[in-house]
Amino acid sequence: MIILPMLESEIGFHLNILNEKNILKGAKGYDKAINIASIYKNDFKNLFLEIRRDKKEENLIENDLITLSKETNIPLIASTNIFYLNKEDYIYKDALECIESNKQFDDVHREYDIGEFYLKSKEEYEELFKDLPEALENNKVLEEINLEIPLGNPTPPTFKFTKEYAKKEGLEIDSDVEYFEYKCKEGLKKRLKKIPKELHEEYKKRLEYEIDIIKKMKFPGYMLIVWDFINYAKDPSRHLRGDGNKIPVGPGRGSAAGSLVAYALEITNIDPIKYGLLFERFLNPERVSMPDIDVDFCQERREEVIEYVQKKYGKENVAQVVTFGSLLAKGVLRDIARIFGIEYSTADKFVKLIPDKLGITLKEAKELEPKIQEIVNEEPLYERLYSFGEALEGLKRNTGKHAAGVVISDTKLWEKSPLYKQDENDDFHTTQYSLNYLEPVDLIKFDFLGLKTLTVIDKAIKNIKQNQNKDIDIDDLSLDDEKVFKLIQSGKTLGLFQIESDGMQDLAKRLKPENFEDVIAMLALYRPGPMDAGMLDDYIERKHGRKEISYFFDEFEEVLKPILKPTYGVIVYQEQVMQIVQAIGGFSLGEADIIRRAMGKKKADLMAKYAEEFATRAAKRGFSYENAKSLFNLIEKFAGYGFNKSHSAAYAMITYQTAFLKTYYPTEFFASLLSYEADNTEKIAKYIDEAKSMQIEVLPPDVNKSNYEFTPVKNKILFGLSAIKGVGSKAIESIVTNRPFSDLEDFILKIDTSKVNKKVLEQLIKSGAMDSFGYSRKTLLQNLENMLEFKKRIEDRKNAINHKNSLFADIVEENEVEEKLEINITDEFDTKTLLDGEYETLGFYVSAHPLDPYKEEIQKIKYNLSSEIEEIIGKEALFIGKVESMKVRISKKGNKFAIVSIMDYHGKFEVMVFERDLNILNEMDKDKPIAIKAYVDKVGEFLRITCKKIMPLNEAANEKAATKEEVCLIEFNLSENYEEELIEIYNKLTKNPGNKKAILHLKTPFGYSFKVTTNIKTSIN
Repeated sequence: MIILPMLESEIGFHLNILNEKNILKGAKGYDKAINIASIYKNDFKNLFLEIRRDKKEENLIENDLITLSKETNIPLIASTNIFYLNKEDYIYKDALECIESNKQFDDVHREYDIGEFYLKSKEEYEELFKDLPEALENNKVLEEINLEIPLGNPTPPTFKFTKEYAKKEGLEIDSDVEYFEYKCKEGLKKRLKKIPKELHEEYKKRLEYEIDIIKKMKFPGYMLIVWDFINYAKDPSRHLRGDGNKIPVGPGRGSAAGSLVAYALEITNIDPIKYGLLFERFLNPERVSMPDIDVDFCQERREEVIEYVQKKYGKENVAQVVTFGSLLAKGVLRDIARIFGIEYSTADKFVKLIPDKLGITLKEAKELEPKIQEIVNEEPLYERLYSFGEALEGLKRNTGKHAAGVVISDTKLWEKSPLYKQDENDDFHTTQYSLNYLEPVDLIKFDFLGLKTLTVIDKAIKNIKQNQNKDIDIDDLSLDDEKVFKLIQSGKTLGLFQIESDGMQDLAKRLKPENFEDVIAMLALYRPGPMDAGMLDDYIERKHGRKEISYFFDEFEEVLKPILKPTYGVIVYQEQVMQIVQAIGGFSLGEADIIRRAMGKKKADLMAKYAEEFATRAAKRGFSYENAKSLFNLIEKFAGYGFNKSHSAAYAMITYQTAFLKTYYPTEFFASLLSYEADNTEKIAKYIDEAKSMQIEVLPPDVNKSNYEFTPVKNKILFGLSAIKGVGSKAIESIVTNRPFSDLEDFILKIDTSKVNKKVLEQLIKSGAMDSFGYSRKTLLQNLENMLEFKKRIEDRKNAINHKNSLFADIVEENEVEEKLEINITDEFDTKTLLDGEYETLGFYVSAHPLDPYKEEIQKIKYNLSSEIEEIIGKEALFIGKVESMKVRISKKGNKFAIVSIMDYHGKFEVMVFERDLNILNEMDKDKPIAIKAYVDKVGEFLRITCKKIMPLNEAANEKAATKEEVCLIEFNLSENYEEELIEIYNKLTKNPGNKKAILHLKTPFGYSFKVTTNIKTSIN
């Protein structure tokens, strides 16, 4: 049955020629409409024309539609739009549309809802179409519609290119299963070249076992799809675009690293047998579920892989996944206040009465905060605002795209999910079903994640090639390099993946990892559960021989030692729990995984059942029933703290790679880190300090040498031109493409001053980027107008010559254009002015630091840096720095206080100083650094540092610095669905409780970025 919509169909489009947009798009009127109707009638049985009486626009074509129906014998069917249930609800739909279109609700010129889009009664329908009883009668055909959408039991995907790929390899294969098995075995042959021969049989047996399970579960196609897009990333010859280099892919993520098949297919790059990783943690033959392989790609090139998948499988078979933004309590009130024309500050005061509770409703808010009900009862403005808010709360506000999810379908996606485009120019479809509804409709999601560390590693490798002409294969490193482990043991782990926090630096010094297994354990143990349970300390004490290594009961030692020896007898991983259940209880690994999962749910009756079964089975295997039951209770406790070793091992590989680069190629590594973090001034300050501590000099930018990003030059790092504030990409392009510059005149004549304008030149000079021309910065700034006038005169003369169109133009040009740039030489600025210029343009002091003359004295004091402020909220801290400026104020009570700007090695910050300490400060020499004991607090979103004591450096040695709180910095690019995204971040943080304070570094779709310090303590790295 086909029902052609009244206005939206092709017939309605051609009939509606009073709509100007339709005319512009090619609407041809009645004759064209009847022609198309005839075509439809020939092609389809049970064809109907919809007729509606909701809008004025429908009335304009109604007579033509009725006539067309009679002429073509295509029956009419009565219909109406339903946007809300009750007639009086039209005002809320109006409000929702105003929020979307950003119009004022009380604007008399906007288009209003006429209040007819409600669910009408049978009598109302009959009255509406009383002149067209046959159209009403035809509604009965709708009773024949019986739509069933089968849900659940998703079909594993197939790899549609098997025959094509096999043929290229000279194979006659057309089945996924056969080709999958062939690629696995070929891949293992390649891997076995680096594995001792005596172990080959073990690897072959494991591969056969995994292949057999994957075949039984019908997942060869899925594995080949993942293999193909990862292979694409790693093979530059296949790239649709790019720079001729591989797209970096992570060594693995999650439980997929436990699969030898994934290792053989080079989906992952960590040997699961060598590191005791289990396939059943990835695919459990005892519990059928879809595989889930998440893949990390270089952050900057992830989109290339998604683009490949779209082109490979077709636009109609690949889509991204929708997310929905909802109108939640505070957000809906702010939106309604905006369309009601209420001042932001007025609305904000009212909205802030809503308690800060995640997921709170407006109804709940009134119950928790009586003042809301009081204001609503007394003031009609707020009563109206709140009633509209309650009506709209929970509705979807807008749509967005899932950050990583992509679905690939064997058939056209529209057969499984409704689709849409975010905008007309969007080249990618998006499913209208959100994440949780994909698998039930037979769609499988693949996650393409961007990992910034892969980008940093990639840039570092390119830097090494450029600076030292060496090729580094980062995926083929020896994992037993003593120098690499010594770096980690030293605690100098700043910049290293997952272990650069203060807590991890301290752990590295205590644990002193000596092998790769220790690094895996570091990542797994540094979480609140294991730390609170004493597992971390136990691991360290056993590792260093200060505590005896035991295996619970003597009778279990022989069996458990191979499982627990790498972790000194401590159960660290979920895989170890599974292996113990298998080794002592005789369960299969699949059964053991089910028991491990059950342990996490902590259901007493289920645990009692499994404990009994475990002890009984152990007894049959010759072990003590009582000891086995005690062991089960112990491993049940550890299971709650155990971490997925597959994931930890894969990420430990990235940790090791960054440690290798920092050990052997620190200049290139730091240049890469600085380039990536160019917008994060706190991190830049820390990385520059760390680089300097490793005897790496960081030089100011140079128009003749600097590239867009930070550049390694032998054992020095040159600032990137992009790090100079106010110097855009077009200006940089003009500089880089016209190099080299022999002198200042050559520079001025070559650059495009419409891009490298006066303001850009000022920034270049202040940053030191033009020092290489041999003039002082003061000279260059004072001659800036002179330089630009010189450039203009030369260009004007050239243009005049070109317009002469003379045979002798070249001769005239040589004679007339000859002019030299004259520069009036002056002395240099004082050091403070020079350094202020650097700070203004770069955000840092590069050539020197105002505190350098006092560095030796400062280093003797344990103090807090400005970059640590977010980590010491609620504590008294000790700061050391120079006074930059003072703004003296008088309080309402008549007391004097000042806002004092302090500069230290990592930046600038403001301190509130009250009269007593202000008097002391006024007596001090402000050209010298001072020490300030201050309380760090946060009021709303604003930091407040209040001075408690001011003193000279020589009195600060006995003062205590604040102990830094562990911090988890979450960087996230918000879409317009920010409220749901923030809830998702909140849920992720709270589901992983720990000892690190979560700080959000958020970037809006409009280019703004800001930090939010939360009170959430999490274990996420």
